[in-house]
Formats: sequence, structure tokens, C-alpha cells
Amino acid sequence: MRIAYVIPAYPPAPSQPFVVNEMVEVQDAGHEIWLLPLYATAAPPVRHGTFARLRPAGVLPPAMISVRDVLLAALVLLLHPGRVLRTLAGLHRAAGLNPWAHAKLVVVTPKALAAAWRLRRAAVDWIHAHWAHQSADCAAIASGVSGIPFSFTAHAFDVYKDVPRFRNDTLAWKLRHAARAFAVSDFAADLMRAKLPPGQRGRVHTVRVGIPMELFRAEPARPRDGGLRLLSVCRWVDTKGLDTLVDASALLRDRGVAFHLQLLGDGPLRDALAAQVTRLGLEAHVTLGQPVAQETVAEELRSCHVFVLPCRRDRTGDMDGIPTVFMEAMATGRPVVSCPVSGVPELVRDGETGLLAASDDPAAFAEAVARLAHDEALAVRLGRQARALVERQHDARLNARRLLALIGDDGEEPAHDRPVSQTAVVRPR
Repeated sequence: MRIAYVIPAYPPAPSQPFVVNEMVEVQDAGHEIWLLPLYATAAPPVRHGTFARLRPAGVLPPAMISVRDVLLAALVLLLHPGRVLRTLAGLHRAAGLNPWAHAKLVVVTPKALAAAWRLRRAAVDWIHAHWAHQSADCAAIASGVSGIPFSFTAHAFDVYKDVPRFRNDTLAWKLRHAARAFAVSDFAADLMRAKLPPGQRGRVHTVRVGIPMELFRAEPARPRDGGLRLLSVCRWVDTKGLDTLVDASALLRDRGVAFHLQLLGDGPLRDALAAQVTRLGLEAHVTLGQPVAQETVAEELRSCHVFVLPCRRDRTGDMDGIPTVFMEAMATGRPVVSCPVSGVPELVRDGETGLLAASDDPAAFAEAVARLAHDEALAVRLGRQARALVERQHDARLNARRLLALIGDDGEEPAHDRPVSQTAVVRPR
């Protein structure tokens, strides 16, 4: 099968290795991958080793707007006015009174119409978008005009944000017109099904994020000489609850718990976090690091004892789906301490594969970490059970095969272990 992936940017963002992991496994299963990026980006400072394995047959021009795309879109409109107007009218009706939703559709339309032409000429069989927002808008338009079926995977902010600027008001229309729709958690899948009539809800499936299990292998934790080693790896944004984590660190210090917290990543909250660490006198207990590649994350996970991240829902409604780094930590055999938001409890099962504490509650979070500091046997048991769950739910190879089975079958739910059997930039001609 020849599959075109609609992704936010090219080169792919280093914060989204799970998308590349999936494409690599689909490619390795014998399918041809084409890339349709919405935006062009500079080469990222961090590049995961997995990215080198991705060998797309073609990459469509990544700029969101170009003269060539506008001219090609005009040609498509002249050749297929009925398909174009019918598809765009449906999406704009779905956008309702939200000016932001209309603006995003207007911006992506030339690219999507040009893609319909290019993907047809490339004999693409299926269009799949990652994220249910503008990526899926693009896939829906290209599909409606070209006749190529499309699907999309919803992750987090693309279905959770509820302020007009970010709200996905075209989601229900896309769900009704997609051949399949996927979510990375049961929590998100249920929200999506609720937007459909009962008879159509079977087209929404949970296909969980997968990780390369051979990279994140289970290893016994190192001796706790010098105290508990805590690790957190993420983008430094509000949904991660890092201010709660730093406050909890101060409480752990005050209780006499021996520990060191390493924070790896970057983002708009770096200065605020640095100031908070200084204000609380935590320089000896908390280290603020930099973004690192997947391979380095794997090494750091093997060196830590517990992974910590107190996720929260922010004021826009945004929250994590299930952080991929939780899967990576648990695959390494490390327990995770987090909060019960979105799909997190589907992976971090309180008292089984990790511990959960209420969001925005430093005292509760500190108490959960202290339990693992004082009970090494508990940490080992949770880590062992965490690895077993990730093996069942988050193997990148198995989950890619599940996605392919759902794309290729008649919509019935397959067994989870059911077997499935030089880059060019395409220019209009």
C-alpha cells in the first residue's frame, strides 16, 4: 500500500518521535511512505536515531503557501469544481461562527488542493494525518477532491483545547467523512465517539503510541547510593506541571528525603523554573538540563530510579494524551509518578505500574515520591509490572500492524497480535 502521511512539519519535530516510529514500522512492513508536511522547519538541534531509518518515497513541498500550490489549486478547482466546493462548504459550515477555524481552513486549502493533484498522480492509496486539527483538515480536503480515503490520529490538544482560537470545530465533520479515525487513548476515543451518531461510532479506534522496545530495554535500577534519582523529560510548558514538581522537591528536601531531580528539555518556562529553583534554594537537589535525543533518554532512564511528571489540564483545556516518555520509562522498568488526567491512568495504573497524585498538589505528589524512596521493593514491583504492560500496549511494531489492519480491513476490531504481513521532493508538472 502507498500511504501519504500528513504531518505538521518537515523535518519532523524532535518532540514527536512517536510519529516517526510509526512511519518507520509501516515502511518496514513493506508499505511505501509519502510525506505531506504542512510547514517547513529548520533542521532541529536534536535528531533521534530512529529518524535516519525513515526513507519516504517522496516528500511534497513543505511550505504552507507557495505560488505553485496556489496555481495548482486553481487548476484543481477548474477541473473538479463540484468536489472542491462541496468539501469546502461542508468544512466551513462545521466551523460555524469561529473565525479562527475559518482562517485555518482558508490557509490550508491551496496546499490541500495541490496535494490532491500530486497524490493522485503518485497513485497513493491512503491518506493518514497525525493530529486531528489542521493536519486532518488538509487530509480531509485532499481526500474529498481526490477520492483517496483518509484517516487521522488524534493525540491531545487537537481534541482537548476548548478556547475558540484552538478549538477543533471541524472535528465532527472530519469524523463523519473519514474512513477511519484513531486516538492514542480510550479517553480521547470516547470523546470522539460522542460526536458521532451511535451507528457510526465503530469507525473510531484506539491505536496507542508505540515505542522501539529494543531501544528501551528493561534493566535493574542501580544502587541508591546518594539517594533517589528522579528524572523528568518533557517540553517545559504549563500542561507538564513542572512548577508543582519543583514545589514537591522542596517538600521532599524539608522532610529529609535524599534525592536528586534531573529535568531534561526546554520550553517557554525555562526562566520561570530556574527562578523557582533559586527561590526555593534547590540548586543542590534540582538540575535543569537540555533537550536530548531518544538514545540519550534511554541512557538517562537506565540511570534513574523513578520517573516523575505531574501532568495537569491548563486554562485552554489542553492536557497530555499519554506522554510517550512514560512508555519509555516503564519499558526500562521504572515506575512513573504522575496525575490522573486524560488517558494517563490507562498506562500509569495507581499501585500497579506507578503512583498517581492529584494535579496541582505538591504535598500529594511529594508523598507519592516519598513512598518509593522509603520502599525500594515497591518501586521494583511497580517497574516490573510497568514493563509488562508496555510490552502489551506500546510496542511500535505491533501497534503499526494494528493500524494497518484497521486501515485494510472492513472495520471489525482485529486481535491485538494479528500479523500483517532516495527521497524525492515532488514538484507539480
